[in-house]
Amino acid sequence: MKKVLLLWLCFAFIFMMPLSVQASVEVPYKTYTLSGEGYPMETQVAYVPVGNIGNAGELIAPEDLFIDETNSVFVADSGKQLVAVFNEEGSLIGEIGSGELIEPLGVFVNETGIYVADYGREEIVLFNHDGELMQSFGRPDTPLYGERAVFKPQKVAVDRRGNMYVVSEGSTNGIVQLSSEGDFLGFFGVNRSGSSLMSFLPDLLTSETQRLNQFLRVPPAPSNITIDEQGLIYTVTAGTDEEVLRRLNIAGSNMLPSDIAGSNPMRDVAVGQAGNMVTITTDGTIYELDPEGYTLFYFGGREDGTSRAGLFVQPSAIEIDQNGQLLIADREKGTVELFSPTGFTEKLHEGIGLFAEGYYVESEAIWQDVLQLNASFALAHNAIGQSEFKQQNYDEAMERFKRSNNQSAYSNAFWEVRYEWMQENLSLLFASVIGLITLRFGIVYTNRRFGYLAPVNQKWQQVKQWKLLNDLLFLFRFIRHPIDSFYYLKTNQRSSLLSASIMYIILFLSYLFFVYGRGFIFSPTPLEYFWFTYDLVLFVTPILFFLLVNYLVSTISDGEGRFSELYKGFIYACAPLLIGLVPLVFVSQILTLNEAFIFNFSLIIMISYSLIILFIMVKEIHDFSFWGTVRNILITLFGMILLAFVLMIVYVLFDQVIQFVSSIIQEVLYRV
Repeated sequence: MKKVLLLWLCFAFIFMMPLSVQASVEVPYKTYTLSGEGYPMETQVAYVPVGNIGNAGELIAPEDLFIDETNSVFVADSGKQLVAVFNEEGSLIGEIGSGELIEPLGVFVNETGIYVADYGREEIVLFNHDGELMQSFGRPDTPLYGERAVFKPQKVAVDRRGNMYVVSEGSTNGIVQLSSEGDFLGFFGVNRSGSSLMSFLPDLLTSETQRLNQFLRVPPAPSNITIDEQGLIYTVTAGTDEEVLRRLNIAGSNMLPSDIAGSNPMRDVAVGQAGNMVTITTDGTIYELDPEGYTLFYFGGREDGTSRAGLFVQPSAIEIDQNGQLLIADREKGTVELFSPTGFTEKLHEGIGLFAEGYYVESEAIWQDVLQLNASFALAHNAIGQSEFKQQNYDEAMERFKRSNNQSAYSNAFWEVRYEWMQENLSLLFASVIGLITLRFGIVYTNRRFGYLAPVNQKWQQVKQWKLLNDLLFLFRFIRHPIDSFYYLKTNQRSSLLSASIMYIILFLSYLFFVYGRGFIFSPTPLEYFWFTYDLVLFVTPILFFLLVNYLVSTISDGEGRFSELYKGFIYACAPLLIGLVPLVFVSQILTLNEAFIFNFSLIIMISYSLIILFIMVKEIHDFSFWGTVRNILITLFGMILLAFVLMIVYVLFDQVIQFVSSIIQEVLYRV
């Protein structure tokens, strides 16, 4: 009997173990992270839904969450008009504000009591921990608050001094800051009004005072708020694409990157013990970011009618408990769902905590474990790179920073590598340069005296008489004397369609080399994204548009140039780029971010000089006056835009025709 029982236990263990493991990671969503280049890539499951807080019917419309030091959960429920309190096991242990609250939208708890942002009462209501009403704070009566400004609190946070930070509906002046006694202290952390193309011209033509008085130029109001253990304020703002998530210092300035934004408006943010931030959007997507604002992963989504755990209908709040679990409230479903971190996420949080405290070397072993689970996790490569940098292993650090796409840190490591190389080789480098200069002057001097290079020079002059080579070398003279050179171009003395076509090919190859061959610090496109057809179309289209439109416009406006002359003149106008792009790529390999101005300034000079020569080309080829050339180029640019628009319309119509014909054919085949 014991043997039979033992066999059954072994059988159950073998077959039930895989099922339990699969169930623990089987979720109705995929989890994504960002590659070093910023592209989404699927990764391990970060959080698993494990159940709900409370039983059915205990919540109706949860609006906000707060978790205290004992892991008790406080839920502001606008449906029941109270704050529900649950213990760590998820059981309801109390209700606060029943009969007192009208529409509680926000809750915050500290040793003083329980603060509730009541939208219906238009007050911040303070209860003690026994649930007794202690005090309420209404609209500030000071003129500094504004005569027409309303006070409709939606969220509230309290710092260690007892000062309250209130998110009030439509408060475009920022967060309302009140003292512990309810006195108005001012507005805090006002959002910035984003600039756009439509607002650029008014900004250019109006004074600062006039801009401040414009009716529609008001910043968006914050929509949610939280505070971390260090007392830093975090805000979420809906209806904007800039500074959606902010971490504010005591001066009210944002400490996070301004481009943090999801595909949908954010609803709330929570801060973990490691400094990690977790946000949720209106469509139920959960984003986790590191303390610097880098996206670790995102997951979740909108409920599709199947009532599966982990998806949401109308998410309203998010919190992190003392165990690192996520609690997410859904106003429409009337639930607070609990998500438990996987082993991968716990390991990641451990590494983030050490990294945030500056223990780079100590955290390296943890990051190595993370990479064993996900070899492409960019944050782990960056953290190991910081560890290698601290240990002065600069070559290894550069490789790690490159894989994490951290250009700034890569530049610092490269500066150290370059400094070491210069210390070892600078004397040899100077000696080589001086030797080459001396050798050149020696060859020139002895050749003038003895003429032993005359046969070589004679042979070179004979080679230069070859028409094609002569036309190609004419490019260098063109840069020095562009106006005079166009005369030879128009008379076909120093150019041909063949030489121009070869230079177009050279320019395209230089363009590819510039796009994919620049130093890592200057943001080259990775070779794995090389797409020849795309690059060819991107290169050819603007050139073809300019030549075609300019020829047609110039023909109408009595221009003298032929299309072949424009074809040849355009490539010669690109002479600075033809000559300078490839050397600039090599220069980018030895520069750091501190010398980036050399790269940028050189590129600007080449482009500017090419545009100047292009202007001269249009003027000389068509024999226009200065202002006639300006008018011709402006009309050409407008014609290029119009041509692109027409081609886009033709493409859309042609695509619809193809779809229509295809549907008819499919219908006929189906009927027959």
